[in-house]
Amino acid sequence: MAMNLDLVGERGKPHQRGWLPRDCTLYALSVGAGFGDLAFVGEQAAGHPQQVYPSFVCSGGRSDKASSGEGNPMFRYGDYQVHQLVHGEQELTIHGEISTTGSVVSTGTVVGIYDKGSGAVVHAESESVDAATGEPLFTTGSKLFVMGEGGFGGDPGPKTPPWDVGEAPPDAAVHWQTLPVQSLLYRHGGNDPNLIHYDPTVAAAAGFDGPILMGLNTYGFACRALVETVCGGDPLALGSIGGRFASPGYNGDVLTTQIWRDPAEENGVLFRVVSNRGTTVFDKGRATLR
Repeated sequence: MAMNLDLVGERGKPHQRGWLPRDCTLYALSVGAGFGDLAFVGEQAAGHPQQVYPSFVCSGGRSDKASSGEGNPMFRYGDYQVHQLVHGEQELTIHGEISTTGSVVSTGTVVGIYDKGSGAVVHAESESVDAATGEPLFTTGSKLFVMGEGGFGGDPGPKTPPWDVGEAPPDAAVHWQTLPVQSLLYRHGGNDPNLIHYDPTVAAAAGFDGPILMGLNTYGFACRALVETVCGGDPLALGSIGGRFASPGYNGDVLTTQIWRDPAEENGVLFRVVSNRGTTVFDKGRATLR
């Protein structure tokens, strides 16, 4: 058995990380922002106090381990190779204002390691508080899918809540063209050193046509679309955002974020991201507004 089930329930040691306005700018650029989004990319622009896309906090900030790849926690859950690892789901709940200069103390917990038959799923959460005040700032949750490491007779995990928009057309649809070098840019803007996103040999070993977009990159494009539409341009209006990475996107793809108001939940939003290749790259998206 390759998965380390003894880690389930473990609460890690608190660690501190921080960021500066230029980090927020680089992140915004890496999710497609430009001159039309000056409040997010122009920290010195007169009349435009800088704002932050909430999904920025999922990128690792200025964590040395995140940017260097040393001691990457993704590889402590079992004995597997980098090309077996796929980011399955991501969640973010915002508790306070995310400013352009910040320092947080984060504590992670291994919620579960689930047996999905064809692979294993590692569910981890991290709670982050303001380093100076101790006030809760945000909580992140992720599920990592480890291909080929299922079948060990373990807990299959909780069922996903129903998500269905039927034949209803989206209330909003935002189309953005990614760059031919999008994953190279997000490698730095999102602090993601995984070779599968910029080394063609590693991508081919995993069965892909070429380096694929980071899941968190498409997640960032979706967050930006939600801020622009249902949040009216105000990132502080977003309370949570989560969903499932369904299939890979590639550099140069056109990403369309389709958005529906959730009739079953007040201030709830449903969304997904589809590509010009006819695939859904981010599925079963849910967000809440504050």
